[in-house]
Amino acid sequence: MTIEQLWKILKKQWKFILLCFLLGGIGTFGGSKLMKPVYQSTTLIRVSVSSGTSQASYDNLLASEELVATEADLATSTPVLSEVASHYPGLTVSVLVTEVSATPKANTQLFGIAVTDPSPTQAATLANDIAGTLIKQQLQAIGQQNSQAQQNLQLNIDQTAKQINQTTAQISALQASKTDQTQISLLQAKLTGLQQQYSQWQSALAQLELSQAQSGKIMQITQPAEPTSKPVRPNIPLNTGGGLLVGLFLGVLLALLIEQLDTHVRTPEELTQLLAWPTLATIWRHDSAKMENLIGPTGHEPNAEAYRILRTNIGFLGVDKPVRSIIVTSALPGEGKSTIAANLAIFMARAGKNTLLIDVDLRRPMQHTLFNLPQERAGLSNAVLALGRPKPPQSPFPQIMKMPPQNGITPYTLLEQQYGDIDPHTFLEPFVCGVGIPNLWVMPSGPLPPNPSEFLESQSTKRLLAVAADCGVEMLIIDAPPLIGFVVDTMQATKEKLKQMKSLLKQSGARVFGCVANKVQRKRNDAIDYYYVPNADKKERGARKSSSLPPAHPASMPMEAPSAHRSSANSRQG
Repeated sequence: MTIEQLWKILKKQWKFILLCFLLGGIGTFGGSKLMKPVYQSTTLIRVSVSSGTSQASYDNLLASEELVATEADLATSTPVLSEVASHYPGLTVSVLVTEVSATPKANTQLFGIAVTDPSPTQAATLANDIAGTLIKQQLQAIGQQNSQAQQNLQLNIDQTAKQINQTTAQISALQASKTDQTQISLLQAKLTGLQQQYSQWQSALAQLELSQAQSGKIMQITQPAEPTSKPVRPNIPLNTGGGLLVGLFLGVLLALLIEQLDTHVRTPEELTQLLAWPTLATIWRHDSAKMENLIGPTGHEPNAEAYRILRTNIGFLGVDKPVRSIIVTSALPGEGKSTIAANLAIFMARAGKNTLLIDVDLRRPMQHTLFNLPQERAGLSNAVLALGRPKPPQSPFPQIMKMPPQNGITPYTLLEQQYGDIDPHTFLEPFVCGVGIPNLWVMPSGPLPPNPSEFLESQSTKRLLAVAADCGVEMLIIDAPPLIGFVVDTMQATKEKLKQMKSLLKQSGARVFGCVANKVQRKRNDAIDYYYVPNADKKERGARKSSSLPPAHPASMPMEAPSAHRSSANSRQG
């Protein structure tokens, strides 16, 4: 996916992304407001040992951060928390473990004991109590160690003193007997060693007593915990910001996912890009409160301009070879193809072209309803049956459609050569009628046959359409039945079905002019351009007749019908 495609998706789905963005922020904000506030208080403790039985070992411990980390771990140990929990009825060690944390301060002899609780006072009290309990238990442990060491030192001192007394007595006895001086010298050397050892034990005992006296300063509370008025949880600004970011991320992700999974065609641009057919016009969704303007819109109504554009574009397509016949069809019933065909015929007639509109949809005919014609009015089915007789009937009515001879040959002469003695001018008269619009005639469907598909595929139907194409009108518009099985609703049409429909039309040999997007939702920034509309079009006037619309979002595709010797091709509204 390119950056341009991503940008188009974001522009298309910006409302959905904005909705996810707002829902994420509002949801986290509301959830944070509903959460019970939790307060945190912290006690700061300094670890310092000034003396001990082995000054070098203590110095090594103090020079490292291990002692601070050890004391921090002991602060959350079970012995400390058990004693603290016993001070508060209803408080258990398991609950206290989840509320207490101890963190060493890097490169210092400090560590903090933090307690979270719904009550700020309780949090501060527990933090101070844990610190006090930790110091007390450490002092007790140190006192026990010093007492044991003092006892051991005193025992060594007593034993050394006893040995000194015994050695001194032996030396005195030997001196009195005046025996060998060598033995006396050995005893005197032993006595000197015992006296030195005795002095060392005495010095160690003195240091131990001094350390015991100063052991109360090994840990000190440098900053007691105090109740705070600001809760540590929930952090509403942080949570709301995070919710907004998560909502934005999910919105973009879901928008991309929806775009990938969405197989429908939503806009005229997507339809043109998918089928490689030009969009001849865009028919806007009609206001249900103004249904009287559905057929034959006039003036500066948006759809009046749209039908003028459609008529003009069809005219441009027939510059070299004028377009004389158009089939309008759709993918499914109820997509508005009949409305498109009726309005296209009206605007062709307003432009001064003799136009004949034939309703070939024998399942759901609509032209008699759109033009307020009697339902029992003779039409297509009657004309097909008449052509199927051995000799077509001759109408007693005067001709209503005539065309001057071209190159000395009249349309009647051509048809007589092709169809025998059929005169299309008089033959079609009983089956067509005027609708109060100059230059426009309509052939309704007539009575509906029980087998519409076979009826339309008959040779008589093909012959009738050929007769109508050469009867002298300048524009023949056929309201054809839908291509059953293909979805072309702009809200329901799938890309795969549209591709299948394009393949079907291509196989039929139909000349596809392009697409007309029907019932497109008009946006505020969609402007209607009157600049290129000729003055004659702006002064058009026509009858406004009310009509009911199919409840779908149709799409129309005008296309040129084949010549009189070929069957009609299909076109769709996309």
